[in-house]
Parts: sequence; structure tokens; C-alpha cells
Amino acid sequence: MSQKAEKSVSKELKMVSRPVVTVDDAMRDDKKVGLLSIVKALGEVSERGLINCLYILKTEKGRDAGYPFQVIGSVVNSREALEDIRVLLYLGLIEVTETRKLRLTSLGGEVLEKVSSKRKEVMEELSKTVEEIKQRVLSEDSLLSMLSTGGRGRRRR
Repeated sequence: MSQKAEKSVSKELKMVSRPVVTVDDAMRDDKKVGLLSIVKALGEVSERGLINCLYILKTEKGRDAGYPFQVIGSVVNSREALEDIRVLLYLGLIEVTETRKLRLTSLGGEVLEKVSSKRKEVMEELSKTVEEIKQRVLSEDSLLSMLSTGGRGRRRR
């Protein structure tokens, strides 16, 4: 009798640990609070529009929000900014509308109200700077959304 070599198949479970972020952690992080105030100043904006706004603030207005950018052609990207946007979405401080744009939630507004007075002054200055470029950012944002949909509205099935 010949013995057959039995192959044992085992499945491995890969665990990836990620730090848990709370609303208090977001309130202490200047970059996340800055993102909240920019979203509040812009009203509704897409992720790409928000990143373009951050890039314009850094390069043209001298207001660095602390995010590194990669520019390929005319496309600006920031992995860290996208991660912070995801965290704010996870915490419910911003939300995605039906038109796939970001806007501040009531909880996000409450968080902005609770920040210290020193940080409020910085946020107000940031909001004033965002107001200067708001029309440019929103027009570029709407142009990009029109180009991505082919210049027409969404098709219904």
C-alpha cells in the first residue's frame, strides 16, 4: 500500500490594525479642523475641488494646511488629505450629498463652535482667504464634474 501525501490547506487570516479616531482627536488636530472650516466656507465641494483649494491656498496664497501634494500633469493629489477626508466622513463631521459633494454636518458645525478662541481666529483668517478663491474653486469643480459626466446630466435607467 502506498501512502498518499495529504496536503493540508489552511487559510490565514490577516489582521490589519488601524488606529481608532474619535471626535475629540479630530478636534485636537489642526489639519482636520482646517479641513472642516474650508468645507464650511465652500459650502458643497467635491473631494478633488477641496484638494485643489488646499493646493491653491498653499501655492498662491501662502497658507499651508500641512499637506504634501503630488502634481501629475494638471491633476493635483494628496494622499494625506484624502485620508483626513475619510476620517471626517467616518466620524460624521462631513457628509456626501446626492451629487457626490462634501458638506459640513450639524455635528461638524458643533465641533467648529467648540474649538478654542485662538484657533477660531486662525480659522476665520483661513475662511477669509478661502472666500477670495471660492468662485474659482467652485467653477473649476463644476467644470471637472461636467467633463467627467460627458457634459450632460446623469443618465437614468
